[in-house]
Amino acid sequence: MRFLHSIVQPAIDLAASADIAAFDLPVNPLSFLLLRFQITNVAPAALDTYGGLDDVITQITNINVKHQGENIISGSLRDLMMLNLLYQKVWPWATKLTDTDNAVRSFVFPLCFGRRPYDPKCCFPATTRGNLRFEMTAGADGAGYDDINLSVEAVELIDAQPSDYLKYVTSARTSVIGQFDAPLPIGNPLLGILLFDTGLFGSDDEVLSWGTIKLLKDNVEQYYPLSDFATLAGMLGLQLGMPPVWPGHVHAFNGAAAGLDNSDEQQVLNSFGPLGYAYLDFDPLRDGSYVLETEGASQLTIRGNGAEATAVRYLPLEWRKITK
Repeated sequence: MRFLHSIVQPAIDLAASADIAAFDLPVNPLSFLLLRFQITNVAPAALDTYGGLDDVITQITNINVKHQGENIISGSLRDLMMLNLLYQKVWPWATKLTDTDNAVRSFVFPLCFGRRPYDPKCCFPATTRGNLRFEMTAGADGAGYDDINLSVEAVELIDAQPSDYLKYVTSARTSVIGQFDAPLPIGNPLLGILLFDTGLFGSDDEVLSWGTIKLLKDNVEQYYPLSDFATLAGMLGLQLGMPPVWPGHVHAFNGAAAGLDNSDEQQVLNSFGPLGYAYLDFDPLRDGSYVLETEGASQLTIRGNGAEATAVRYLPLEWRKITK
């Protein structure tokens, strides 16, 4: 087996609140992309490394990978990052951590097309030039930097003959107080569903929009007949294999020396990472033994029953078979 790890988009400047110029992705079987965001610190530098990273994640409001116009991967950087963390166990990483004014640092985010990186059986199949395209929209710059660039590298699996690949596309809606249904795609097996609740993310009272949830296939309860969203959100520690402070720990600040106080520490803990998310896992053993089959179903829905009407999102992770 051979792979090619190469640059597909050299560094380009990201204009705040604007789309990038779409570009082609490689034609060989594609395992994953590496998105590198390079920022230049601005005085006063970001609250700390964690807060600076969170600003970068927030700024990238939409990423689309399209094949012949069909979305294969679509969502905000935060949503896509969380799904790759939960299923493929791939983490973003920083190349240099510094709070020096005008210092340059980079953050790299993997974006997988298969069930694991470098898997020749599960990756996006070979295509022709111009069919597979990358699009992205950036929001406002973060407070801790005044310049941000994007570059993209790809890992192609030259000799691969894949039998399947993954598709994950964000759906969004505003919930209602009480019962509501969120429709799911039918046809491909589902490996999981990432859920986001603005009520859990943005408030301290745990009055949630998803509330309790159940999964229904042709109006018959499946896998999750009734669960509290807050309990599922608290299950992320088991699914991610990590303690609740992410990406590790945050030390208390010396307010006199740094111009910061403990409220800044609290802001970091509350704003960064998986806050607001839960994950319905249909492949906990990563061997396909529990996958949710959808072929032949006439209706597949998540039924929420919440106490707050706010924005919710959900990303079904589809396991798409390749037909020869």
